[in-house]
Amino acid sequence: MKLETTARILKSALKSVGRATRRRSSIPILGTVLFDGNTVTACDLDMEISVTLPASTAAGSACIAYKSLLNLVSHLPGDEAVRIEAGEKGATVIFSTGRYDLPVVPVSDFPSIGMPDGMVPIEVDGDGLKRALRFVAPFMSTEETRYYLNGVCIDRDVAVATDGHRMGVHPLGFDGGASDKWIIPKNVVSALLSMPSPKGVSVSTEKVRAEFRMDGARIRTKLIDGTYPDWRRVVPTMSHNAAHATLDRASLLRIAARMTALGPSNGLSLAWSAARLAVAARVWGNDGTARETIPVLSPSTSGATTFNGRYLNAVLQVLRSEVVTFWCEDDKSPSVWRGDGEGYVLLMSMREAAAEIASTLLSHLSAGKRLDEAA
Repeated sequence: MKLETTARILKSALKSVGRATRRRSSIPILGTVLFDGNTVTACDLDMEISVTLPASTAAGSACIAYKSLLNLVSHLPGDEAVRIEAGEKGATVIFSTGRYDLPVVPVSDFPSIGMPDGMVPIEVDGDGLKRALRFVAPFMSTEETRYYLNGVCIDRDVAVATDGHRMGVHPLGFDGGASDKWIIPKNVVSALLSMPSPKGVSVSTEKVRAEFRMDGARIRTKLIDGTYPDWRRVVPTMSHNAAHATLDRASLLRIAARMTALGPSNGLSLAWSAARLAVAARVWGNDGTARETIPVLSPSTSGATTFNGRYLNAVLQVLRSEVVTFWCEDDKSPSVWRGDGEGYVLLMSMREAAAEIASTLLSHLSAGKRLDEAA
């Protein structure tokens, strides 16, 4: 095998495929990359990433240790010419001032993600897909018991992710191509967000395999084999009759950050009237309390509820608009948070915690009392 390129190009290709390598594994081949002509591929048995790199010379194939090769080229100037020559006994990386010998493994041992017959092509808006994935990705679950939540669900024309406490929903801008949902695993979502926008997608009829094609790159992956919940059943109506408020996002984000910085609490209690929104928290252990108010930016229906402070903070960070509007049917129902964009987030209320604080805040706002009189 012989390959000639630059350190910058080689490093970029290795970093792109690196998400499909296993750094710690009892199977040595999973810590290697396969060079086949000017294509470099990594596979961890669940996902396979291939990248085509520009090269002045590219012939033959070899499997070389990923970490050693990446570490080496990372310490070379970007425009340094690099030549790799490999045979059955090892690989040699050659540049202007040195030669480094690296181990290889047999090419025949390298795994691959096979694509079954019956792959269904989908016409995608690659930018729209990445935009939707970036919006909902923070809400993917890490819980092993409900493994089917450890990814992003493509449900017709929307992307959905939830951890049971928060749920992000964002339109794709195209038809997902099937009546059945299919679930992209968490590590594949991360890889897609780090690579160019897909130009084409194919999904197997059984929803167990998928292929994403980009300019000069490809991802083949197993999909999560599970049944995603009927998420639409928990989405409130967001009608004008529901309690709602429109707020300055940055102001509420700063309040949430300040209150969560105090320490663990029973949650952040929000109460709002037509003109003001009050936020309060009571910290565990030291009887500390915090109260702040901000103006409501448009006429709103009054209400009160309580949220986990960290979750509220995360929701406000995702929306990224100057103002946010949230709807809340009652203090026991999930609320819907929406910014200027197309996506929205559901946030579950803390049904039992701090209900008394929220109720007291609302009564003080309704009576026009000062916030420092609230319990």
